[in-house]
Amino acid sequence: MGNICTVTLCKIRKVIYIHKIFTTVSSLMKKLFTLITLFILVQNATAQKNRLRQIADSINAEGEMLYRSEWASGHSTHIFASSFGGKKLLSGGYFSYETDKEMITIFFSKNEDPVVLATVKFDHGLDSSKYSIDTTTRKFTENEKDFYTIRSKAAQAVLSDTLFKFYQNTSLNLVPIIKNGTKKVYVITAQTAPDEVLLGNDYLINFDKDNDIIKKTKLHNNLIPLGTGGKEPITASSHQHLGETSPFITATDICAFKLWKGKTTWVMSFVVSAGYVSAWHFRDEFLEILTQDEWQKIMKNK
Repeated sequence: MGNICTVTLCKIRKVIYIHKIFTTVSSLMKKLFTLITLFILVQNATAQKNRLRQIADSINAEGEMLYRSEWASGHSTHIFASSFGGKKLLSGGYFSYETDKEMITIFFSKNEDPVVLATVKFDHGLDSSKYSIDTTTRKFTENEKDFYTIRSKAAQAVLSDTLFKFYQNTSLNLVPIIKNGTKKVYVITAQTAPDEVLLGNDYLINFDKDNDIIKKTKLHNNLIPLGTGGKEPITASSHQHLGETSPFITATDICAFKLWKGKTTWVMSFVVSAGYVSAWHFRDEFLEILTQDEWQKIMKNK
């Protein structure tokens, strides 16, 4: 009887010991699983932040390129019109492009076999007081032929395709861009009133290597006039991107913000979509893209 009790007691102790081992292992596994889960969450959050940073940098770079082209075109048009008004009457249009040395705007003739009527050049610093203008009539360079061709095809598309809308007291600017073999033309609604910034009613036309149109995209669903904050200072502006519009701020938004920075009282501008909030900081010209969850957390902690 004594031996049976001893054996039974040993078995019980063994079971308890094994149970303790399993309990310890189970606890360690739970902790390990928690640590792995936290690690994955941190990794995913970091990856998402990096992805959004890359998207923001790409949009910002495209907006800067668009702004520099529009800046050069605007100042060159003023120079050409004020000094060579007679020759400007012969002009069928203009476009700007950047080289390693300078920003260049050319004005071309209206005839079927157009030539360059004038060439305006600025350095990379975009100082409007430092420029040169050459009104010698010349042929297009090979690079300029591509710019002229995609601009002309974009102009034809704008007039013939119902995708493109025209609003009263506005016009559409054609901005050809050729960079690293990629060819595109932005179509932007031009500003008319001094006390508002026009966003929207903008488009992107993509071309293949043979200068044929491969895609036409509407960037905003409508025209968005925003007050500059003249008599009543406005520190921030905002608009929404809904439906098929990009969930992020567009390069055309940034271009407009940079062009009209000196005429607004804005400190920040927000673009809100279902999943993200894009925040453009005017002072530093810095773009930040947050998820809606991040944005809501920031707003709750204010």
